[in-house]
Amino acid sequence: MDNAKVVEMLNQTVMTEYLQKLLGLKLNKLTLYPVFPITAAPNVSDPYSLIMIEDIQKFAIVKKTDLN
Repeated sequence: MDNAKVVEMLNQTVMTEYLQKLLGLKLNKLTLYPVFPITAAPNVSDPYSLIMIEDIQKFAIVKKTDLN
């Protein structure tokens, strides 16, 4: 088997495992909209999205286990 194929397969496996662990975390999405200065109406065409992790300790454990 070619070394490049083995490395590619390992990278895909590690990424798949990381995504599965990431999906197990509880996340909240917060969307903020800037406002127009005079009317104070929200500018819905330019949203800012923030992802919040409820338990940061679980995320830190995921990162440590992926490095081993």
